[in-house]
Amino acid sequence: MKKKEIKSFLKKQIKLSCYAEMSALKPGNVHEYSPGHGMITKDFYKSANIIANCLTNNNFHFSKKILKCVQEIKEKVKKNTNLGIILLFAPIVSIVLEKGILNKKELYKKIPLYIKKQNLKNSLPIFEAIKIAAPGGLGKSIKYDVNQLPKVTLYNAMNYSSKKDFIAKQYITGFKDIFKIGLPAYENFQNNCKDEKWILTWVYLTFLKSLTDRHIKRKKGIKVAKKVKIEAKKYYKILKNEKKNNNMKEITKKLLFFDKKLKSAGINPGTTADLTVATLFIEKVTEKQQKKL
Repeated sequence: MKKKEIKSFLKKQIKLSCYAEMSALKPGNVHEYSPGHGMITKDFYKSANIIANCLTNNNFHFSKKILKCVQEIKEKVKKNTNLGIILLFAPIVSIVLEKGILNKKELYKKIPLYIKKQNLKNSLPIFEAIKIAAPGGLGKSIKYDVNQLPKVTLYNAMNYSSKKDFIAKQYITGFKDIFKIGLPAYENFQNNCKDEKWILTWVYLTFLKSLTDRHIKRKKGIKVAKKVKIEAKKYYKILKNEKKNNNMKEITKKLLFFDKKLKSAGINPGTTADLTVATLFIEKVTEKQQKKL
């Protein structure tokens, strides 16, 4: 595939991945079944188009692409809809634009190397982007406060933030949670279901039951985050069991009950949603039928 074709391919897959995430029933998060947290699906569709254009723009460095995305979304959407998605998609897009289409094993190896090679100058636009988006918790730190634009490399800043933020953790571990939890879950459910929106619901619940969502933890505290994790295990089992009987109406009903319960309490598993769509994006832009990692 030629570079021009790769660029067009990536732009298309960014949009398709973000659109698909909106079609999936993700309890507590925004989706086509239900808005939430002052946002609607239209905000995310609009943001997806901006991200697709900005991240595939070869006139800018990786870090400036992130900044451009955030600036344009703030101007046109006026909400912090997609910072996590931008941060997760950006290195993948840049690596594929540079190296071409890779298999999952190759991409997994290249991501941490790509993050580590970003120097101070290349890191500053990302800190500026985070400052503009002002996500709950990530931009506030005693040691490396992005509001002061810390004079430190991207890797070091993310390493410091990784204990409280899962997006930062992915930058340090080379997207380990996505490769070790998200992608196997996607493959597992894909064998039993051809409907992508339900595959994504499965991936979402897999993350939600496996990890303590850091967005919930920052906003609502560790007790609430752990309680959601426990509840997610119950609904994961419901999806698994009801899917065997192909009882999708009953699944939808029960998941919407969970969704309403979370949203009425102001609980948004935003990090889980970001990891879910990043899982789909990697699935779409890598070579198929690869060996297990």
